[in-house]
Amino acid sequence: MQYFLKDAGRKLEQDARFQNRVSEIRDLLMMLKMSSTLLFLKQQSTRSKQSQTRLEKISENLPAFEIPGDGEASSSIFKVQQRLRRTYSHVEEEDVVSLEVSTKDVLTMLMTEEDRPHAVVSIVSMGGMGNTTLARKVYNHVEVRHRFDYLAWVYISQQCKPREVLLCVLMKVLSPSKDERELIGKLDENELWKRLFNALKEKRYLVVLDDIWRSEDWDILKPAFPRGRKGSKILFTTRNRNVALHTDPCNTPMELSLLTDDESWNLLCRKAFPGSKMGSQCCSEEFEKLGKEMVKKCGGLPLAIVVLGGLLATKNSLVHGHLKGLPHQDHQYGAVNRILVSSYNELPYHLKPCFLYLGHYPEDWVISKSELIQLWIAEGFISPSLESKEILMEDVGEQFLEELIDRSLVQV
Repeated sequence: MQYFLKDAGRKLEQDARFQNRVSEIRDLLMMLKMSSTLLFLKQQSTRSKQSQTRLEKISENLPAFEIPGDGEASSSIFKVQQRLRRTYSHVEEEDVVSLEVSTKDVLTMLMTEEDRPHAVVSIVSMGGMGNTTLARKVYNHVEVRHRFDYLAWVYISQQCKPREVLLCVLMKVLSPSKDERELIGKLDENELWKRLFNALKEKRYLVVLDDIWRSEDWDILKPAFPRGRKGSKILFTTRNRNVALHTDPCNTPMELSLLTDDESWNLLCRKAFPGSKMGSQCCSEEFEKLGKEMVKKCGGLPLAIVVLGGLLATKNSLVHGHLKGLPHQDHQYGAVNRILVSSYNELPYHLKPCFLYLGHYPEDWVISKSELIQLWIAEGFISPSLESKEILMEDVGEQFLEELIDRSLVQV
């Protein structure tokens, strides 16, 4: 059952039938664990028999729930979510807040003439912090447009498909005719890698790989990108700091900060009053008081504030005195959920219970590292290291915590 749940974690949100089966297995697994620790097993005999019967029925049906390979799309629902999350280089963001300094810093790194292969500039942040917005702002900057011979923007996501990524870059670099596009589309992988390499090797190029999740994905793509002319760059956006450090240890990743209270409030007003140039000056005292209470709950996360502001802009009755009754399940919050939940879904199996365990703590609570690791061990989330018996479980727990930090899921 544990192996099935581990594989099921890769399947993400598929359908209600699959989710119900996973829930059943989790409940059974917990029941069996509890039964094994009770002293009076005779009192549990009836419950154990019921569990056995349920388990047999589930086992009979498990073959119907095939777990796809890493490169396969799970379902039509997942494909729709992928399209909703997809980013494009030409879509300008009007509500850019607190990115002036970051923009200058990233531009400086892109303009530096490093004469070495695979010079990578990385923007790292948790989902919804604005890393794609910053990358787009830099990508469309006039200085960047003048400096680089070739520019290409590719959206990666969790399900990286190397052939599609490189095909996309090659199409943008060559700008082929319709007939040429058909011929390029028929190239096998080796020819495609070689064609892109040759197209870039004499040019100064900038390729943006937006929302890359795994170091292995870059390792597969890397051979297609040559040194190019002096100053060629790859620009990453990622939620995982380890990916940035792996791709180019020579460049320090650009890490975005949460918005201040004033920046958060200004952004909310600009979204809630899109037709007004006055912004916060045209809102009532009642709106300002309740609005500032609500924006604090967004924790300085730009995406959450933008979605909240968009919701208020379309619900006039809420703006005029009913903000406290704002429905938490409103479908417009799906924009935040779709992006942030993917950070959890992409966690390795061993990190998911460790992350969910943080829900035991009150909001904004300062958590002791050593205490947390001891609790993880007591709960059975951490097993002795398989690599070496000399490594303590406390050290394994610290590695788990570092992974959550590097994925921008824990604030240090």
